Formats: sequence, C-alpha cells, structure tokens
Amino acid sequence: MSYTVESKDSEFLYEIVEFSDSDVFISVASDQDFIDYGFSGSGTALDPYIIENHVIDSFDYGVGIHVEDTTKHFVIRNCSIEALWTCIFVRDAADYTVTITNNSLNTIYTNQISSRGLDLRRTNGASITNNLCIYESVSYLDEYGDFGIYLEYTDNTLVENNICLNQSDSGIFGGGENNTFTNNLCSFNFWGLMVGGRNTIIKSNIITNNIEGLDTGGAEVEIDNNTIGFNERDGIMTYGLVDSEITNNVIEFNGWYGIRSWDIHRCKIAYNLIRNNSGYGVSLDVDSRFNTVHHNYFIHNNIDGTSQAYDSGRDNSWYEIETKEGNSWSDLGQNSTYHIDGKAENNDLYPLNENLERTSTTKLYYSVTMIFLLVILLHLNKRKKIRF
Repeated sequence: MSYTVESKDSEFLYEIVEFSDSDVFISVASDQDFIDYGFSGSGTALDPYIIENHVIDSFDYGVGIHVEDTTKHFVIRNCSIEALWTCIFVRDAADYTVTITNNSLNTIYTNQISSRGLDLRRTNGASITNNLCIYESVSYLDEYGDFGIYLEYTDNTLVENNICLNQSDSGIFGGGENNTFTNNLCSFNFWGLMVGGRNTIIKSNIITNNIEGLDTGGAEVEIDNNTIGFNERDGIMTYGLVDSEITNNVIEFNGWYGIRSWDIHRCKIAYNLIRNNSGYGVSLDVDSRFNTVHHNYFIHNNIDGTSQAYDSGRDNSWYEIETKEGNSWSDLGQNSTYHIDGKAENNDLYPLNENLERTSTTKLYYSVTMIFLLVILLHLNKRKKIRF
C-alpha cells in the first residue's frame, strides 16, 4: 500500500507494508516484557529489541503500543495502528534507546480525551522518522486537542521525514532542548508545527494548508529552508524568540501575516522569499528589540496597505549593519528608502533591487565621481590663482 500527499512544491510518497496478523495492543512496562513478548534482539545499541510488522486495532483499549520505564534499546517499525487515544505511547525510556520509524498511525476522535498518533514523554535522544500520522476528523475546531506527534520533556530528539495530516490541534507539537525537526510535511492541521525551546532546529519542512503555519519560540532557534504557505492565518508566529535566525524560507500566500513576531530580541530575519501574504510580510511588535531584517524579497504583501512591513519595537534595523544592505521591495518604485509602518517610524535606508543589489549604487557612483571632479577643478583653479 502506498500513500501519496501532494503539495504546492513537492510530493511525498510513503509506503506501509500490509500484514496479515492482528493484535489488540502491546504493553511493555519493564525490560523483562521485551523478553516475555519474544521480540527479536537483545536490547543493545547494535542489537535492539524489534517490535515490527504488527497491525493493531486498539479501539477498545485506547493505546496501540505502550512502552514505559525501560532501559534497553528498542525499535518500533513497520506497524499499522488505529487507536482511540494514542497509537504509540512511550514514557520514561532511557536516553538514546528509542527508534520509531515507518509506522502508519491513525487516531479517531472520541469527544472525551485528546488523541495522539505518537506520544513521547520524558525520553531523550529518540529518533522519530518516516511515520504517517492521520486523524480521522476533518474538523479544525473539535473541543479536545489532537496531535500527530506529541513531545513532552524531551531533549536531543530527531523528528524527520514524517507526514502529519488532519490534526485538530498540531501536526507536530513539542518543546525541549536540542531537538531537530526536519523534512516533515504538516498539512490540514490547526497548527502545522508548534515547536520550540533552546537550540531547536526547524529545517526543510513543508507546512501548508493549515489554519496556523509554524508557531515557535525559545533561544537560539534555527528556522531555515522551510516552505510555509497557503495557511489560513499566519505563516510563522514567533513569541519570545531570542538570538535566533529565520533564513532562506519561502513564506507565501498566507491569509494573515507572513511572519508575525511578538517580544523577540536579537534575531535575524534574512534571505527569505516573502510574497503574496494578505497582511504584512514581517511584523515586529512593541516589545521586539535589536532585530535585523535584511536581504529578503518582499513581493506583493499587504497589497491594500501602504507598506509591506510593520515595526513598533525599538532598535530594530531593516538592513544589514555591516554591509548597509537592506531588502528588495516590489513596491519601492523610484524611492531611495522604504518606509516601514508602525510606531517605530522605521525605514529601510538601503533597499535592494530584484538581484539583491543596492538600488543607490549608481547614484552613489555618480555622486562620488562629481565630488572627485569638483575637487580637481578647485585644485586647478587654486593653482591658476597662485600663478597670477
């Protein structure tokens, strides 16, 4: 069986093997349970216990596969699970012992408790890759939250190449330190990704057709090379972001703002393509300070307004300080600077053309040339006066 998801920019192909056996649920509450179930492996890093090829229908019990309080290495792979509450639940496993890969996880809304495709708690260093998480309800406004992948008190976790669809809360949700979210597809959720924390990497994800796109905060967060578009509200919402970078992303056709930032400090927003968002391409609120916004393409954002960007903060720069190079604005016209809406009364003093080159380069060249010629003429004139 194969599952194909098409987006505006790429196509994900996900394959799940069909199996003939069927289980009600699997529950591992100690290392001994791995042995009692008869799983292959010995629990070492090179020979982990393998939980694989299970088809589980756990509507009566709520959880498909449950693992808790273990110290051994284990892998959950190639399983197809349907559950009312959580398809895979892992809690308090030893650090760097958990791998969850290539599973099909389908949750059904019960109107009683929130559901999760994969729920990982108090477990560090896990690898979560190539899983398909689908929620049966198509409503974005269910009373209880539902998540494709849910992380709680987890650090150093890799979440890569997963597909999370139709979740009434977040496609992927989580916080902690040193977590990496890369190459995931999150579509048709309320929030595509709601993740953050110190040293978080959010890279090369496709976040499209959600209510909200990416919601993040924390310190030293890297948001790089993502495609974030066609979301009903904001493309990126940041709150409390510090010493972080938003770079090389495509942020387009979102119903509200491209990037909306609250209370962010010392962050760089650079080298992004920000286009056709209904509201401002970038907005910095009154509590945002010491941020730099440069080398971005701003194209047809806030089309009915007077500016494509907004700044009510303090000490924010809309150009790179060292190079004195700003941003490219589709509505710059013949202006030599670009005005930013907001109480800060800020300006991009050094706007760039469509090639990210200084628009004033030619004017500056001629100005310098004229000054140089004027100095020579004055010098020659002075010499003539001396001769007489």
